[in-house]
Amino acid sequence: MTILALTGVDRHAGEMSNRTVSEPGFISRQVSRARRFYFGHATHAAKGALEVAGGGWERVAKHYTINRATFPWLAIEFVAGGSGRLIMRGVSHDLKRGVVFAYGPGVEHRIETDAKELLSKHYLNFSGREAADLMSAIGLEPGACRVLGNADEVEEGFEALIDEGAADRQQAPAIAALQLRILFLKMADAKDATEPGELRARQMLRRCLAHIDAHFLEVRTIQEVAQACHVSVGHLTRSFMRFGYGSPYRYLTRKKMLHAAALLDSGTMLAREVADRLALDPFQFSRVFKRVHGISPSDFVRRHGLGRK
Repeated sequence: MTILALTGVDRHAGEMSNRTVSEPGFISRQVSRARRFYFGHATHAAKGALEVAGGGWERVAKHYTINRATFPWLAIEFVAGGSGRLIMRGVSHDLKRGVVFAYGPGVEHRIETDAKELLSKHYLNFSGREAADLMSAIGLEPGACRVLGNADEVEEGFEALIDEGAADRQQAPAIAALQLRILFLKMADAKDATEPGELRARQMLRRCLAHIDAHFLEVRTIQEVAQACHVSVGHLTRSFMRFGYGSPYRYLTRKKMLHAAALLDSGTMLAREVADRLALDPFQFSRVFKRVHGISPSDFVRRHGLGRK
């Protein structure tokens, strides 16, 4: 098995992995930064199980333009930031965060960046009849372009797959294939972010998340959050669950306990003082802290060798 991993490559600095496998010819050099991997597999786009050939992340250069009449693998690209334009099979699409598009053998495509808002994007190349079937099942067959409503979750999936692909271990190709299957499922679960109802739901969720993030020390109940954001508790709870955040109470509690851990880690406050800061009695604070972190505040302090400074 041959693997190429260009982890954290800076094209200006010239840093790259000490592996000796050459990049395939279709890899763009019009980038300022890139993290890539390449397994060097043969192309079997019409048969067999899903097989990942390579992938990566890249921040493109100012004059980045890709113009291809075809491509040897099935491929998907996900826009993480910046803006640009995609012309695929004669149809023009605006590129912005959350856009995912697919191409492959026989699919003509042109990708351009906006010189003022340079694209950063993830890409994956793969093959196999299974892969083609999965793409078709989620409405992302070669030539398709969508705007995903769960961009953060999908980006995390791409990052995890790229990290695994760059790992120098024998199982990396098999693990990458499993993670690509998971990524397809996440994209299948995503609703189109351009639908009016989806946009409103996400705007409401962002408003509620921002309120909790800014006021978690003062907020004691989810009813307070719902009232401040002008939604019902039921609507708030359903939105958190729908977009994968769990219950709003759990999100609020975790914010409080992460802050508590940071205060304890500073060594400037005792556990009872942190509990008082969070408006909790010491017993309740200890119980909730342990539920979130898996360790009591006193054990946390001992394991970290902390004390009042």
